[in-house]
Amino acid sequence: MTRALRWLGLVVLVAVLAVTGRLLMATNFMIHDDEGYVLLGVKNFSERGGLYDEVFTQYGPAPFLYYDALHRLTGQPVTNAFGRAITLAHWLATALAAALLAWRLSGRYWTALFTLVAVFGHLWQMTWEPPHPGGLIAVVVAAALAGAAALLGRGRTTSAIAVLGAAGAVLVLTKINVGVFWLVSAGAYLLLHTERTRHRAIGAWLAAAGLAMLPFLLMRPLLSEPVVRNLAVFFALSGVTACNIAQSTAGPTLRARDWLAGLAGFVATAAGIVGLILLRGTTVHGLVRGVLLDPLRQPANFHFGFPWPAPAWVLLVLVIVLTGLWQFRPVWRHSLVNAIAALRLVALGYFAWHARQWLTVEGPPLLISLALPLTPLFLFPLLPPAPGDAWRRPALALLAFAGLGQVLHAYPVAGTQMAWGSFLLLPLFAVGTVEAADHWAARLQRRWIGAAVAAVALLVAGVQGELLAGQGWKRWSDSEPVNLPGAEAIRPPETIRYALRILTTNAALHGDVLYSRPGLFSFNLWTGLPTPTLRNATHWFWLLQPAEQQAIIDRLRAEPRAVIISNQPLIDFLDEKLAMKITGPLNDYIRENYRRLFTVTGYDFLVPRTSPAVPFQVARNFQRAPGSPDPEKSMIEVNVATPAIVARVTLRDLRTNRLLGEWHAGNCRATLDRVNTAGRTAGAPQAVAWPLHIDGLRQLRLYHDTILPTDQADLELVFLDADGHAVFEACYQDPVSASGPPAKG
Repeated sequence: MTRALRWLGLVVLVAVLAVTGRLLMATNFMIHDDEGYVLLGVKNFSERGGLYDEVFTQYGPAPFLYYDALHRLTGQPVTNAFGRAITLAHWLATALAAALLAWRLSGRYWTALFTLVAVFGHLWQMTWEPPHPGGLIAVVVAAALAGAAALLGRGRTTSAIAVLGAAGAVLVLTKINVGVFWLVSAGAYLLLHTERTRHRAIGAWLAAAGLAMLPFLLMRPLLSEPVVRNLAVFFALSGVTACNIAQSTAGPTLRARDWLAGLAGFVATAAGIVGLILLRGTTVHGLVRGVLLDPLRQPANFHFGFPWPAPAWVLLVLVIVLTGLWQFRPVWRHSLVNAIAALRLVALGYFAWHARQWLTVEGPPLLISLALPLTPLFLFPLLPPAPGDAWRRPALALLAFAGLGQVLHAYPVAGTQMAWGSFLLLPLFAVGTVEAADHWAARLQRRWIGAAVAAVALLVAGVQGELLAGQGWKRWSDSEPVNLPGAEAIRPPETIRYALRILTTNAALHGDVLYSRPGLFSFNLWTGLPTPTLRNATHWFWLLQPAEQQAIIDRLRAEPRAVIISNQPLIDFLDEKLAMKITGPLNDYIRENYRRLFTVTGYDFLVPRTSPAVPFQVARNFQRAPGSPDPEKSMIEVNVATPAIVARVTLRDLRTNRLLGEWHAGNCRATLDRVNTAGRTAGAPQAVAWPLHIDGLRQLRLYHDTILPTDQADLELVFLDADGHAVFEACYQDPVSASGPPAKG
């Protein structure tokens, strides 16, 4: 196969994954809404500047400058569509960079195809939190390693190290902890590969000590928790073991000028970012507080880990034993090479057997718990380097150390961060598998072994690609677009979709200021309503200081049309699962001064206790008393606000997707009456003919003979036009709405 055809195949696969990613990205919306939090922060920064001093964020300035530059260069508004397009680009670019890295280090084209799909699948949780800075971190890490490997292959070592330094600056000024992981990993690599001097042994000890101490210094506040302590122990022992292997096999490739190049790349990039953010209104004090001081508060307030399976300990001990034998029993190395090559192929078999599991929420923690202790196993040299390939062993060590360091991204929050922090282990896995296959092919004189290993890996990639594409298409086919401003194409599950639309409609009708509990800021983007201040945080109950909360209280108190959207299931999850109880003066003020207007899918819509507001697109059922002389048995009453022509109305149970009723000209009479946001009508209801012409705020009553269930949880009224398209929806009161004789229209 010619090189041009190989590149064409890679481009075609990227295009297929782009379509798959588009389907998956569009059919997800997470209730914790980190998406809206990041986007509103970017929007406020773009309009006002003053990051940290005015506009709140937990992240460094680099992503804000980057997103703002894209916003200005493309002319696209800061919306959900904008953020998801960027995230999809990051997702694809990360997978492609990892694929190119595997291809270059292994010299095998199939590793690029396998790694592209495997990394893309591993990062499927990108769909959960677009455009979280984690996506930017992933693409910076992957691109920097791919670029550095390419430069090392061309003998441009100094330029490669400068790239690592520049990437470190971007990472430090995106999330300081991730930047520190990168710098420690790069420092260990530099110490182990600097030219041989009498001080080289000291460098190796420093590298091992740095990797061993890093997790314990980082996790010191929470080391009493077993899941945290296990991560620290696994990382420290894997890091020290990797240093021992690399120190015994690394050649002297780096000199003092390479260190200076890395430092220059870091300083120049950091100075550029800091200078730009200061020009945009951030003060030095605000920058220091936002980048260095505030992140120290997170572990004590918000953290959770993942369990470590027992086999992980067995693997860790096995790798440590193999390393000890390799160093202290050189005469056994021939047998050890066979054992290590066999273990790598067993790892491929395990990966293939669990191909489906890697694409679930169990995938990232399982990969970390099994691959982290095995990482040093992929540093053992199984074959002598081919002529001109001496650079590959140091480049492979760079990938391994960077992969180790990024795993710590899973602390203190082992969520989507686990995937962002562990995907580098996949190209390392692919490269090591090639070397194992080549070893056995040469030893057994069976050239087909390499082809068989490639076939297994590509079969796994095909299975995973088909699963992702099938899931994306099914979710797309089974859903409808939410059609909210800037989020028109998002197609979440129907229980979420109709809730978002109803909440947005009511917020636009009843609010001049909109806040949320916890922070759910996509609603501000959809409605155009401002938040009380620019100090917007997801977990504001611990992220904001009392004075900042008081400023929000003062604005809410001064605004009679301030509304709150609160998500009780999310609050319960934080309380019961993560031991994070929402407390503080702002929460107390909301609880004491607001009342619930209605609830839909766990979202409470709150208005001031003195507000005369009534809910819109929230229905009530009335049942006639037995023996009533009126012809219809039932009535549905709902205030509607969306201009539309309605040809029929359906009622369905979202839990079972079962149709419970359908009303149209042939089986239902309707009345309409003008109504204001306080529920006051202009007079007696007026009978109207089907199709129903709704213009402005109206109270709609549907008289029919269908007996409706008393359990109204997750029931949705859908108002359809003549073509069968939903024009708007209504939910039902929660708890069950009133019943009684309907008014006669």
